[in-house]
Amino acid sequence: MANIKNIPISFKLGFFFLLFALILLSLLFILLIPRIEKKQYDNALLETEKKVLLSKYQINLVVDYFKEYNNLKQNESKIEIVNMIEQIKLKSKLNKNYLHKDLVNDIGNITKNYICNVEFITQNNTFSFNNTFTDKTFDFSYISYNKWEKRFKKKSFCPQPNYQIYKTLIKNDELKLTCNSYFKKSNTNNNLESNVKEIIQKGFTLSENIHLGKIYLVWLNNKLKDKNLSKSLDSIENRNNENYCISKISNYRFPKTGELTIHDLLQVKSTQRFEHKIEEKNTLTWVSKIYEKDDTNFLFVLSAFESDFRNDINNPIIKILYISIFALILSILFGYFLFRRWFNNIEKLSVTARQICSGKLNFRSYIKGDDDIGILGVAFDSMLDKLENNIKTLDKDVENRTIELTNSLKIKELLLKEIHHRVKNNLSLTINFIKLQKYKIDDKKIKSALTSIENRVYTMALLHTKMYESKNLDSIDFKIYTSQLSEDIKSTFEENINVSIIINIDNIYLNIDQAMSCGLIINEAIVNAFKYAFIGKSDENYLKIDFKKTNQEYLLQIIDNGIGLKKDFNIDKSESLGLNLIKSISETQLNGNFGIIKNKGTHLIIKFPL
Repeated sequence: MANIKNIPISFKLGFFFLLFALILLSLLFILLIPRIEKKQYDNALLETEKKVLLSKYQINLVVDYFKEYNNLKQNESKIEIVNMIEQIKLKSKLNKNYLHKDLVNDIGNITKNYICNVEFITQNNTFSFNNTFTDKTFDFSYISYNKWEKRFKKKSFCPQPNYQIYKTLIKNDELKLTCNSYFKKSNTNNNLESNVKEIIQKGFTLSENIHLGKIYLVWLNNKLKDKNLSKSLDSIENRNNENYCISKISNYRFPKTGELTIHDLLQVKSTQRFEHKIEEKNTLTWVSKIYEKDDTNFLFVLSAFESDFRNDINNPIIKILYISIFALILSILFGYFLFRRWFNNIEKLSVTARQICSGKLNFRSYIKGDDDIGILGVAFDSMLDKLENNIKTLDKDVENRTIELTNSLKIKELLLKEIHHRVKNNLSLTINFIKLQKYKIDDKKIKSALTSIENRVYTMALLHTKMYESKNLDSIDFKIYTSQLSEDIKSTFEENINVSIIINIDNIYLNIDQAMSCGLIINEAIVNAFKYAFIGKSDENYLKIDFKKTNQEYLLQIIDNGIGLKKDFNIDKSESLGLNLIKSISETQLNGNFGIIKNKGTHLIIKFPL
């Protein structure tokens, strides 16, 4: 008993399931394979017959279609040729400049456009124009003028073109035409055999997976003498296809019908299967009549040895596979009830593993025992205990490290705020020095220059103030920053107090580099506008600042309704420090584009990437 317990459970289950499955499969092979083989053989015969019928209907459709098509093309060509002849008659009658040689040339052109031999007989001469595709001549003595008549080649049961002949008079001269029934070279590909070839050969391949039979189409003389009716097709004389013709699209050129007689072939009304022998081998032959016309039967014939069907029918293993699966399922069910306790323990281990994966690290299987499952359960629980302890230790280490990093980050943020505060104080001190210097100087140009420097320094000081006050040291609320900056700059220009500043800015946050550059641009634009844009204007003056964010770039627009720039203004040649500074900041610091629109004021456009 101890040795049995030590055997791995996988081996036990595999052995019992395999043994049970082999017993069931043996019974199934003995009882069902013969029935399956017979059923598949019958199905193969039925499938072949269906494919024969399908091929027959396909051929019928194609034959009917191309007969109508060829008739249509023939009639079109006849009308075209007659029209050409009538035009020649009309020219010779009405056109005095139409010479006899021109008439002969026009008649000769018929052979260039159509597969026809043309003979033009005048009082003094006979002109003949021959086409290489027309090799037959006929007697025109007994045909009427201006009427097409049909003529045939020597009798053969293979499809072949017939001829259309036509006779008319041009003045007193006689014109004779002998035309191939295709009329045009482009129509020669419409041969019945050529047209059905692709479809029929596709039909031939439909049954290749079932048998290795011979398939062919045959035109058969249904007026054969009685002495030939009892013979096989391959045993009668057939010089120049005088009794039958095998289609060129068949996959077999020299049919052997064995015991199958011509009488058998001719008595088929629709589709019929024959059982006979060819070369002493049992053979199955399907014969399907496509059509019967005058003295011709057009037949579709498929012959295959019976052994081909039995050897090449689908292997019955596919169906056996389904039965085998069913047998294995029964074996599994039997094994489940036989080894239910082991399965329960395995299920406990599986549930425990799933619970652990979901995060419940305190879940245990509590499986005990001396067999494989019991040992596995104890080892699994022990491993989980160690894993849980390791995770708790790791969580504690992570928590301590997080606290350390948080404290370090707070210290760095505090230091950064202190830096912004000190920079702001230093810039404010610089501004106060500039203001003090302004009060000591009477020169207006120097005062104006100091005011510009003061505004630029103030722009940077205000930015550091906002950074110091912000909770997020990496971004500035640009709308608030711009609003305060513009109002403070405006306050330094008392003479422009009647100018309205309109702020239209989305809820946008910029980093310190972008905010500094944009602030300097806005400062220069406002100062320039207050200095120069509204000279001589006293009503409804405004300055609009518009800032938008698109998917890929920022768009800053500064617009005033002042007196505007000169028409010939060119910033590249301008000495305007403010506009040149705006252009330089836009292109070098923001990596953007700068543009000016001069239209009833000044419109500055700055675009730069996100």
